[in-house]
Amino acid sequence: MNPTALTRPTRHRFRGFVYPLAFVPLLTACGGGGSDDDATPADEDTPIPATPTPELSPVPGDYSLEGTLSYEYVPYDEQNEGLDYDNTTPRPIRGCEVYLIDAKTEETLADTVSSSDGGYSLAWSGSNYVKLWVYARTVDPVIRVEDNTHDDAVWVVESDLVDARDGTPFHYLATTGWSGSSYRGERASGPFAALDAAYTAARRFVEETTNPPEFPPLAINWSPGNRPESGDKSQGEIGGSHWDGQEIYIVGKEDIDTDEFDSHVIVHEWGHYFEDKLSRSDSLGGVHMLGDLLDPRLAWGEGWGNGISAIALDDTLFGMSYGMRQAYGTHLEVDENYTESDRHPGWYSEETIMALLYDLYDSGDDEPFDHVALGIDPFYQVLTGPQIDTAAYTTLFSFITFLKQLYPDEAAAIDELVTYHTADGNFGISVIQDEWGTGETHGGGIEGAIPVYQQHAIGDTFELEFTGGLEYNKLGQNRYVTFVGDGSVIQIRTTCDEEIGVYVQLRGDYVAWTNAAGGDEYTALRSTLGEIYVLNVMGESERPVTYTATVELFN
Repeated sequence: MNPTALTRPTRHRFRGFVYPLAFVPLLTACGGGGSDDDATPADEDTPIPATPTPELSPVPGDYSLEGTLSYEYVPYDEQNEGLDYDNTTPRPIRGCEVYLIDAKTEETLADTVSSSDGGYSLAWSGSNYVKLWVYARTVDPVIRVEDNTHDDAVWVVESDLVDARDGTPFHYLATTGWSGSSYRGERASGPFAALDAAYTAARRFVEETTNPPEFPPLAINWSPGNRPESGDKSQGEIGGSHWDGQEIYIVGKEDIDTDEFDSHVIVHEWGHYFEDKLSRSDSLGGVHMLGDLLDPRLAWGEGWGNGISAIALDDTLFGMSYGMRQAYGTHLEVDENYTESDRHPGWYSEETIMALLYDLYDSGDDEPFDHVALGIDPFYQVLTGPQIDTAAYTTLFSFITFLKQLYPDEAAAIDELVTYHTADGNFGISVIQDEWGTGETHGGGIEGAIPVYQQHAIGDTFELEFTGGLEYNKLGQNRYVTFVGDGSVIQIRTTCDEEIGVYVQLRGDYVAWTNAAGGDEYTALRSTLGEIYVLNVMGESERPVTYTATVELFN
């Protein structure tokens, strides 16, 4: 592209000598936190100087400037569980918009995009006194980090004054602002750390896939005031790091929860963006913990988020920091293949799915059950192909089925890897035959969990069994039924002593639903001849009892 075609975005510029932001963990639904707001948003038409500019006497001429741009990254300490500020390292600011600014007039003299190693080179005619403005916004693909607490202004850092006459390279480092016990300076590296994690994931797919994707623009909302408190997002009350269906929100509240350096958390949320924008997700969302027996749609979505974070970053340590001085945390080992019954391995486990996905990707040289190493492209081909159009829900069953269909030479190795994740008759995965989970025998000890999908015809009356006292997104509270449309209006009636809801989908789209008070529900849809519809009857009883719902399908 032509860098001169860039348009300067509305900016949220750091004041002063430019330092950056922070980061946190994801424990339940998808969460994260940072410090008090230490930057001021600037309107495009009324720029605010970052530092007082002395009286300058410019010497007009033809000049050039080159150097590198980098940000400080704080790694996760696996041993002590928290951010390791003592081992902060510089990383390149890649693919970002860079503007050369006349230090006296703030006129734009030149612009470019930083290279893959953070390099930049600029040439111009004009003043010798200049500064750099570096935006937390990449160009290919377009990803921007904005401040949701300041009208979504894009974060930007401003360099010190440069006199271009000396001809020496000028290098810029966005620092953390960490004093050793707290953030005292501006947290300038924060937006770039969050940006770089998402950019890394996106570039892996751009560079390593056949017919690579054109990613839609992505906004990542980060602020030192973002905290794990639900409420007004414009006030930083974002409820934890998450993807809301349109944008990513990242916590940054110092001493509570910050996520800008928790790169796996960023990529996890980017994975949800990928599913929603390039693939398909039927996930219910909601609170979840490792070890939960999840609805398989949620298990797939969260397992995918964790798995792709390890794959994209080539790092299986998923660290999540939080608390005072960001000195607390927890971590997951994404490549850990648990087969003990108390870990609940199976198609309803995000922990099982994330390990499976990573093993499908990597070489698995030291694992006797792993004889497959597919790389990233097969994931892309399945998720942007048959996974979108399946009549079934998006689960591990659909993904593995289509993966084997597209790569039949790997089918036996895939089956071996999948079935390894088995503990006993209750917990595990059978050989995956199709997207419907046909032949699955492991129900997690939950009554009514298998078969995964019950098949019924118009005119049938049948019963479904549920386990109460669980959240709506757990395995025990969801039952799947398939029926084939006959071109007529199909009616659905339920009778139950407990609270339930009824949802009908066609290839991921809701076509009918009802969730009135109680368990006596009714809805109807005009069906298409030959189409397979999936009915999800969702139990919502808060009582820890086993209960049944009677369902009628009729014209």
